[in-house]
Amino acid sequence: MTAMPHKTGPRAWLRVVPIAAGLLGLAGAALLFARHHPVRILDLVAFAGFGMLWLVPVRVIVLALNAQGWRALFPRGQTVSLSLLTWMAFVRNAVNTLLPVAHVGGEVAAARYLVRRGVPAPVAIAGIVVETTVSIFVQMGFAILGIGLLLSYMGSAPLIQRLWWGLAIALPAGLIFVFLQCRSRLFARLQRALGRVNSQLAAEATDGAAVDDAIVSLYRRTGALVYCALWQALSLAGGAGEFWVILHLLHQQASVRLAVLLESLVQALQSAAFMVPGTLGVQEGGLIAIGAATGLSADTALAISAVRRVRQIGISLPVLLLWLRASRVPPVHPHPRPE
Repeated sequence: MTAMPHKTGPRAWLRVVPIAAGLLGLAGAALLFARHHPVRILDLVAFAGFGMLWLVPVRVIVLALNAQGWRALFPRGQTVSLSLLTWMAFVRNAVNTLLPVAHVGGEVAAARYLVRRGVPAPVAIAGIVVETTVSIFVQMGFAILGIGLLLSYMGSAPLIQRLWWGLAIALPAGLIFVFLQCRSRLFARLQRALGRVNSQLAAEATDGAAVDDAIVSLYRRTGALVYCALWQALSLAGGAGEFWVILHLLHQQASVRLAVLLESLVQALQSAAFMVPGTLGVQEGGLIAIGAATGLSADTALAISAVRRVRQIGISLPVLLLWLRASRVPPVHPHPRPE
């Protein structure tokens, strides 16, 4: 009996590329740890000990601030509790950190869960798309602040020039993304393209035109966008607080300037390497480069990364398991179905 040939479609590539990137990143991170002093790094992490539990409430605050900004983008009359959105922020973070989903699987999971809880699909998708876009521009502003702080440590250097070039590419790319959302009827086009590939999937998909309309409506609410951006900025400031706590746990000289610098540039690197699950290897290499410019040894930089990894796994794994269990609960319908 002849086996059917295996078809490699877009879905297969969306799975293969992040897995391959994750394996390469994991190998790179392992190599970085092996090339330095792994025993010294482990000693530093062990020295932090149970003090790492302080990172849990810090993370709750960071994601709650993020969720508050997200909440501002829901239309009046579509009430979504802050607790639910904070939980969804944890889910987004856990999925994007632990699964090979190119940093978009968390957003898809959150949209589906909100729909199950009675939020109209166009509203849920539009809110996530716009919130993600706002966060990209806020991160760019935060990265500019970080580059300015890095200048105070090392002056003009090839690393700073590369960061400026990265921002020079990212800014127009972000503006083009906003233009596509507002003017090109992006989701309607995607649905038509899906229909040409698989008509059944297109029929089951959310109305793309309704999503486009919801996105355009959100971009007209300038006050909500500004409010969202302010809460996103506060969330990034909270992330800097996490670095400040880690530096203290490792008995390093901690300062607000260094904490903000680390958070801003690590966030920029993570956004640039969105195809790498958990930014494996990218976070480690970035912290070594930034540490070299700010006086942190490579061992200390890798210890900081390891503590962040412990926090990521310690929080994200239980969240992921709870989300998988909650996903089996029957969906909530906002209106009774007709007999």
